[in-house]
Amino acid sequence: MARERDPAGMGARRTVRQQLRGLLLREELSFHTLRSLLGLSVRALDEELRHVERSARAAGQRLHVTPPVCLACGFAFEGRESRHLHAPGRCPRCRSERISDPSFRLGPKRP
Repeated sequence: MARERDPAGMGARRTVRQQLRGLLLREELSFHTLRSLLGLSVRALDEELRHVERSARAAGQRLHVTPPVCLACGFAFEGRESRHLHAPGRCPRCRSERISDPSFRLGPKRP
């Protein structure tokens, strides 16, 4: 039995990773939005994003990450995605907890 194609990426017969990949190919979405759409915990979504990142690399694509930023002082959490894909709890510079969510999208590799 062949699976039906769902270009939107949100069909009921698709796995969570397939849904996640379909969403990220269409538009850039925040971590919180992805959690809401897919109904995943922080840890589960972090794991799924890591897998999508590896799969994209093998397919000649890249997971583009817009890092979180402290809304109080403007500190950008650059390079953090090698360890965590979700937003931190507190800014190391000003200790504020007002931090934007990182956002993600799948696209071609940049030269």
